[in-house]
Amino acid sequence: METGHSDREAEKNEATRRALAQADAGLFISDEAVKAWAASLGTDHPLPLPEPGQ
Repeated sequence: METGHSDREAEKNEATRRALAQADAGLFISDEAVKAWAASLGTDHPLPLPEPGQ
């Protein structure tokens, strides 16, 4: 059995658990905020990097 594979799976599972906990706590950046920020890049007035909760 390949231990590297199970280690990677365990890391992915833990990262998923952390991400879900952060989303449940409202610690995420909305799709709308990311799209607005990305659309502003390269303009005369780029928006600041979005923060969680926007």
